[in-house]
Amino acid sequence: MYGLTTTDHIPVSMTINVDNLPDCSRSTEDGANGVKVNWAKQSKEDVMFYCVRTDVLLREVQLPMDAILCSNINCDDDTHCNDLGEMYNSIVSAIYEASRPLHTHPRKVKNTKPGWTKYVAAHQEAAKTAHRAWVIAGRPRQGPELEHKKLTHARYKYAVRFVGKHEQALRAHSMAENLLGNNVTEFWKEVKATNRAKAVLPCHIEGVSGGDNIAEQWRLHYAALFNCIKSEPYCVGKLKEEVIHFTPSEVYHVIEQLADNKASGKDNITAEHLKLASPRVAALLSICLTGLMTHGILPDTMLTVTLVPVIKDKAGKIGSLDNYRPIALASILSKVLEKMLLDRLSEFIYTTENQFGFKAKHSTDLCIYALKEAVESYRRQGSTIFLGFIDASKAFDRVNHHKLFTKLKLRGVPGCIIRILVYWYAKQHMQVKWGNSLSSPFSVGNGVRQGGLLSPALFNLYMDSLSKQLGKCKTGCQIGNTLLNHLMYADDLAIMSPSTVGFQQLLDICSEYGVEFDVKYNAKKSVVLICRTKEDQKLHFPTFYLSGQSLCVSYCTKYLGHIITDRLEDDADMYRQRRMLYVQANMLVRKFHHCSDDVKVRLFRAYCTPMYAAPLWVNYKKETMCKLQVAYNDCLRILLEKPRSSSASKLFCDSGLSTLQALLRNLMFK
Repeated sequence: MYGLTTTDHIPVSMTINVDNLPDCSRSTEDGANGVKVNWAKQSKEDVMFYCVRTDVLLREVQLPMDAILCSNINCDDDTHCNDLGEMYNSIVSAIYEASRPLHTHPRKVKNTKPGWTKYVAAHQEAAKTAHRAWVIAGRPRQGPELEHKKLTHARYKYAVRFVGKHEQALRAHSMAENLLGNNVTEFWKEVKATNRAKAVLPCHIEGVSGGDNIAEQWRLHYAALFNCIKSEPYCVGKLKEEVIHFTPSEVYHVIEQLADNKASGKDNITAEHLKLASPRVAALLSICLTGLMTHGILPDTMLTVTLVPVIKDKAGKIGSLDNYRPIALASILSKVLEKMLLDRLSEFIYTTENQFGFKAKHSTDLCIYALKEAVESYRRQGSTIFLGFIDASKAFDRVNHHKLFTKLKLRGVPGCIIRILVYWYAKQHMQVKWGNSLSSPFSVGNGVRQGGLLSPALFNLYMDSLSKQLGKCKTGCQIGNTLLNHLMYADDLAIMSPSTVGFQQLLDICSEYGVEFDVKYNAKKSVVLICRTKEDQKLHFPTFYLSGQSLCVSYCTKYLGHIITDRLEDDADMYRQRRMLYVQANMLVRKFHHCSDDVKVRLFRAYCTPMYAAPLWVNYKKETMCKLQVAYNDCLRILLEKPRSSSASKLFCDSGLSTLQALLRNLMFK
């Protein structure tokens, strides 16, 4: 230690009893082995080396000729299944081994402060060199070696103090240099480093402490949730269809569409592993996946999903199970297979026009707009409208597998696709990761697959029958030649009717569908809005019931993140946006006040100009818009540290930012 240190601190040895300290671990997203590849920091030579190495290792993958040439879709030869599993594992192993020289192991070191390389690193090295020379000279108490050691050490300590004292200014200068150099990636990396702190996991969850114990607590929680629906195993039977073939070009195209910088599954393979590998990987995967489809099986590593609980409300109870949502980490190769299956299923799993969720060229804005226009159309004609916003508890997690596969069969989905999904859903197992602790695996009996690309489409299909039943009902809003009585965005359902009898009829249809297809509605979170006309303001309407429970009548609710009132006024939603503006501006000025004006303008554009559902604001008071404009102007003044008396128009003009009115016009016609 004394031979390497460049400080004059004296070490102290002591023994501390820490048996009763709580276990506080940090959240982690590293792979199962704690290693990962930082592809952004790899040089072109490293990437080329990885590509060549994958090509060499993939050449060694043994092809089970009997299994891959087998065209019997009902083949039950265990040897074929085992050989295909070994081939898949060999491909994964080759990809992983090729990237091993690029692995970075997590080290518990302090983050490098901004400016360290520029101002400190050289002095640190000089101090170390002088210290070694002084030690070699016999640690003299006087002479040139000691004087040189003291001088270099003093310069090093001064540089450390300088960096620590000017840390924020140096970070701001670094961001400004990245911005001027058009280095967007490094700029936003600096922003995230300033704006984000790694969350410390709570020590107790529902009274349970200790990483391993909490992980098992989560396992019990999710095992109960994903096995709460009893259903009979689905029997596919003998198939008569032809084998589905995946081509290398198809696999290559799907790989190119994968998102980068995502966490890996248990196999530690990311999208970059596949994108930067030799083209040989696409050919081998096409052969292997075709063989797996032919025999209706999948490897174990593709069936494993790791769940990571993430807190939903930091201001809520952090020790409550209900305040967390699971993030699923699945194998990237499973997503490749799912994407190719999704392309083949698109012609079978279409849904009604009332479903807006997970569809191309559809958005939450469009769904909200359709709802408000339908209601406003009836209000203009002097008719009261009843709106119901139905909440389904854990809708994605309560899907009945047997009934889902039955729906797929009724749609004419090829039997080999249904068979592989049946195998996938029956054999999948999950584990819960809490910090560095990993729970034991558990099976899954209901719910669409966590983290799957197919899951949204399958859920839409599962709920499509409800949409059709509601559509067949002869009550609702007649818009031209179209009867509109409901809108759906995935599991968010809104129903509407101009009559109380018709509205209750729609609720009864939802209740009956819930009983038949295991959809559990939450009457406490479901809300009824009565958009009254002036003549009906004093009328008393009957109580409405959903699944035998009465529904609460409110004057406003939040639907798809947009606040809707019984008078269709947008003042409440604009107030929400005004509060959000001040929150963002205060956060920016607190964390980035040392930055240059150019950096602050870029941050203002990124954090303050996006205004969700702003194009839907049509019915509001002039005073509300004025307050929003004042807030928008004030936020720029706050961030740029300008007095409130300064001209907002000049600030927006000089910074190249849009005024509020120009911004709203751009959002509306975008």
